[in-house]
Amino acid sequence: MSSSFTNLNKPLLELRKSEESSLNLNLIQETRGNETDSRITRQVISRNVHLVLAYTFFSFSARSLWNQSVLSAFVYLLKSDNPKYVGFLTGLMGMSQLLSSFPSGWLADKYRRDKMLKLGSVVGFFAAASTLIASQMKSFTALGIALSIWGLFWGICNTSVMALFADSIADGDRSYYFMQRQIMQLSGNTFGPAVALYMFTRLGDEWSLNACSIVISVGQVFAIPSLLLLCFMNDDFCIHESDIDTCRDCIHHDNHCDSDLTDSTSGHDHGTDEEYGYECPNVDEDGCQTAQEDMIEKQEIGDEPLSGVCCIPSNRVIPALVASSDLLAGLAAGMSIRYFPIFFLDDLKLTPSQVQIIFILSMTTVALMGRIAQLVGTKIGRIETTIICKCSGSLLLLAMTSAYQCNFSLLVVCTLYLLRTSMVNAPGALTRSVLMDNVPKEERGKWSALESVNMFSWSGSAAIGGILVGMRGISFNFNFTAYVQLFATIPLMFLCGKVRREN
Repeated sequence: MSSSFTNLNKPLLELRKSEESSLNLNLIQETRGNETDSRITRQVISRNVHLVLAYTFFSFSARSLWNQSVLSAFVYLLKSDNPKYVGFLTGLMGMSQLLSSFPSGWLADKYRRDKMLKLGSVVGFFAAASTLIASQMKSFTALGIALSIWGLFWGICNTSVMALFADSIADGDRSYYFMQRQIMQLSGNTFGPAVALYMFTRLGDEWSLNACSIVISVGQVFAIPSLLLLCFMNDDFCIHESDIDTCRDCIHHDNHCDSDLTDSTSGHDHGTDEEYGYECPNVDEDGCQTAQEDMIEKQEIGDEPLSGVCCIPSNRVIPALVASSDLLAGLAAGMSIRYFPIFFLDDLKLTPSQVQIIFILSMTTVALMGRIAQLVGTKIGRIETTIICKCSGSLLLLAMTSAYQCNFSLLVVCTLYLLRTSMVNAPGALTRSVLMDNVPKEERGKWSALESVNMFSWSGSAAIGGILVGMRGISFNFNFTAYVQLFATIPLMFLCGKVRREN
């Protein structure tokens, strides 16, 4: 009886095992299909992406070494502790950048971006040499000329670099790679103060013209690698839709996928296309991989598209609102960004090494918060995440000034500064990715010029900040900045639920 019962159940057991095996096989194939789809997106990478990321690190390393805190202190000491001259020189640099950014953006769209970058590289070498000479001469006039040349350089290069970077990334991946660029930027902004920290400790850890002059000079030497990298970027390495289709064709698609995995034929290895400067994914040898019809899935949030606003056509409402918000935020930031070093130096009585440590920690927290913002943006939306971060940062700035005025400890004031800086700067990659996703390729140079306008706002509004500091003090300037930054989030509120969310 027992033997008969066992024999009856054998076919049932074998059928169940067969069904489980088939189910597991389908799950494995579905997972591999998803992984393959992800690899298509992530591995269609232009050489320009790597070059721009490397350029970003070296450029911001040099810039943060001499231009983040040391330049403000140098001008402040050079002009007998008068903060308004800090704003004047910074405004001069911003005006030069503004005047060069829009013609550069137009030329980059009309001709080739790589030609503009080579021109910018030459201008950059002149800027570095003139700044080195001016810092050694300790001449305010010569420094003004040098900073004007730097403004010209940033106006030429910022527009073309950002447009070329956007052209070299497939749709749907921009927030990811823009976040990688922001991480490189923050890494550079951390490395620069670290070098300055070492130099100041070797120079006596005191605020002096000689010490600041040496640090500024070394910063010009550090700029050389970034200027050389500009010469290797090329418009021919940009990603086109045909490139994506080519990489999609590289994936072996088995319509049945019901055979044993060990019997599948191996895919073709297309490797790296050296001629066109982009990489296609390799296909695994065990085959049976699928590629979805769409390379990247975007989930549309909102029931209806945006309608035109005033004279702005409907297909330009999103970039216009994002750009206007960034412009207002840049205007607000410029009024205070140059005066944080003066605040640390004059009000908090911190040493140069302590100031550099604060800037190192601030960049570390910004990098961490930026990554968190990018992940949160995929869940609740990029615009919604940006609004939360910007508003939180503005409130933290108000809390920082209140803590200083109420004589809280230095630890509390500096901690609030770090939190404020991380929250305000975290969503930068999100807004840039939204902007580039919603403008056509042939206009990206012009829209990238708006980033130079934002840089001008940082620089030009420093003069306004200097007037406010002279009239009402640094704390009033910081509070005014916070209120303007809160106001700058209003244009973004019109976009809540209207912008595509990346998966």
